[in-house]
Amino acid sequence: MPDLISIEDLSRREIEDIFSSADHIQRSPDDFRRALGGKVVCTLFFESSTRTRWSFEAAAHRLGARVLSVADMRSTRLHLGESLLDTTRMAGFYCDAVVARHASDDVMRRIKETIRVPLISAGEGRTHHPTQTLIDLYTLRDHFGSVDGLQIGIAGGIRHSRAARSLIAGLRKFEGVRLHVVDASHDADEGQEFPPEMGDLHGVAPIEYSSMKKMIGQVDMVYVVRVQPERFADPAAHARQLEKSRLHRELLSRGSAGLIVMHCLPRTEELDPDVDETPQNKYFLQARHAVAVRSATLLRCMGGRLAGGTVIGRRSC
Repeated sequence: MPDLISIEDLSRREIEDIFSSADHIQRSPDDFRRALGGKVVCTLFFESSTRTRWSFEAAAHRLGARVLSVADMRSTRLHLGESLLDTTRMAGFYCDAVVARHASDDVMRRIKETIRVPLISAGEGRTHHPTQTLIDLYTLRDHFGSVDGLQIGIAGGIRHSRAARSLIAGLRKFEGVRLHVVDASHDADEGQEFPPEMGDLHGVAPIEYSSMKKMIGQVDMVYVVRVQPERFADPAAHARQLEKSRLHRELLSRGSAGLIVMHCLPRTEELDPDVDETPQNKYFLQARHAVAVRSATLLRCMGGRLAGGTVIGRRSC
């Protein structure tokens, strides 16, 4: 069944096929206006979302599908005691694909047991966010020409960020990539080194830095993630960790030639708005790529028909 629950479900070839489809969609959007005509996509967001839900729904609409959207769980019977799996089972009865987000880990596999239509994860727990990773990798490939051989920096609350952890898993599909990290996930500065297995790329452990200032000159791209205050018992500890990993315009002068900045958004204090008007800013480009990449993902998992009658078959994701 053509589902996408984790970036690990995809081979490098399958990722590159999705990129080729996204290129085609951006180049010739009219070819895809009725690709999913007559289909219904259900977006089930058990956790709040803005960009991910909007871009999936925009993608479905631009492919000619109809959308059933559940963004507020108070509009369902869950608050009256209906089970999560009964709710998802109904979505599977009424729709041709389900796009789901949930705050807990390992929920998507359980949801999949209840439905017979393609399931696409729009984010799960603190580990999986496959379509965000596709967008991130697509942005890297669009800018640098290839992901192979890049020096990738990630800074912020990495251990608690599904976008960061999913990106690291996606980078394992490519050759010669080196990971650099500023981990601001915990209260203590010492004694909690970044787990090597979490950042291992082809047997090579990540290089860890004590601050953004020290890392920024060593990388081709820095991916900034939120430092979640709810993870800290001590507000002062949160402030210290935020300060060591936040990015502002002054630090860009220390960056390597050709450095770019990425962020999955939304941002708070970890990425200063003074970076917005710099050439290093690629996070708004990431957001613009989202509709094309998620359109390509829907087509891969659901199949479709292009203008002129060419049939796109469903493929195992």
